[in-house]
Amino acid sequence: MVKKFLKLVVLILMIIGIYLGISITLKRKIPEINSKEAEEKIFSMIQTRSAYATKFYTYGKALNIEGTISNISEDNFESIKLVITDGIDYEKEYDLNYNFEENNLIFSSDKEINSGIIIDNLEEKNYYILIRLKLNNSVEPKFYSFSNKSEFEDITYYTVTKENTNRKANLSFTTQKYNGKEYNLLIINLEKAELPEEIYDIVIDAGHGGKDDGENAGPVTEADITLEYAKLLKDELDKNGYKVKLTRDDSNSSTFTTTNMYDEDGRISIACKTKAKLMISFHINQGVKNLQGFEIYSPCKSNLNFASQMANKIKEYSSINYSNNNSFKMADGVYVRNFTQSVIKDFTNTANKKGYEPYPITKDTPFLYTIREVGGIATGAYVDGRNKDYSKNEYYNSNQGIECYQIELGYIKNDLDIIRNEKENYIKAIEETILNNY
Repeated sequence: MVKKFLKLVVLILMIIGIYLGISITLKRKIPEINSKEAEEKIFSMIQTRSAYATKFYTYGKALNIEGTISNISEDNFESIKLVITDGIDYEKEYDLNYNFEENNLIFSSDKEINSGIIIDNLEEKNYYILIRLKLNNSVEPKFYSFSNKSEFEDITYYTVTKENTNRKANLSFTTQKYNGKEYNLLIINLEKAELPEEIYDIVIDAGHGGKDDGENAGPVTEADITLEYAKLLKDELDKNGYKVKLTRDDSNSSTFTTTNMYDEDGRISIACKTKAKLMISFHINQGVKNLQGFEIYSPCKSNLNFASQMANKIKEYSSINYSNNNSFKMADGVYVRNFTQSVIKDFTNTANKKGYEPYPITKDTPFLYTIREVGGIATGAYVDGRNKDYSKNEYYNSNQGIECYQIELGYIKNDLDIIRNEKENYIKAIEETILNNY
């Protein structure tokens, strides 16, 4: 009886072993089959001639691309789309801005710099980025992949932490041969990965600090209040599993000045090193007699949904009002401040007096340096060391930008009691907005 039982156990174990062996083999083979099928489909679709990527960047969670296709007649043009596909069962199209310069079709996907291909929404697999071009004299559209004609190298992007897990996206340009022909490809490979020690999800910046108190009301300083807010928000986001970095805390606040933000240990450098997706910068407005309420400053050329959601929640959860300041206002509590022509003129005059070439500032350049300088090429960061009053921002030409919002908590003359007594209400509103969007 015992021998029969042992034989039965051995037989069952053998069957399980065979099943597991077949399952593992199939799991290995299926991705290989799918990958081969995807490649065959892509190569059968695309032209051997490529579109040229002249600029590409991530801003927050969004990937955007600019480029050209040569020898396209405007008279023969019908439509153009950006396409991302896995070559099997996933495909999504995006509208593009475009114009013609002679017979060169110039395109860009950044109608809103924080919109585009949202990498965090993609599953773990390989994706191909293509251009879909429809011409009047062709029944079927033509598909082009990309070759890199920019000054930028491939991007390694880490997704925001969800349930203590992260994924790594390698955005790379490659060349492959197929059926004797050579093709250029732009591929995103997305796979599970641990977040490196130096990479963070979110940066929180407590405005001013050290030798720079900011605004004050007697012994109460903007620098002290913003640090309280920064630490409180970090604590709440930590509880939700995000990896959060403060640009300043009790250990480094004493070293901050009004001009060292671009030094190696300055707030901009600290933020940019993290390659975070989001940055919240806390400030308090000066005590102007007739102004009160909070203001959220957003990047220009961006979708303002996040800022509007945050503004509405702050209004809902606290007794602070939307600001009654109408300058640069885009919506209740939401503002976009760029350089004005008169300020550009002043900056140009300063550059000429000090003997350096004026910075490439336009009316589309964000005025607030926290928003501009952590965004890299997406926001037109420009502090490159020519003005010797400041160090060089080593990340001014980066194609991986942080989506930054500057929150003016209120006006110190009229809103100080609310700012000091309702910190938890502000933080709850900001935390919920981040949870809903990140």
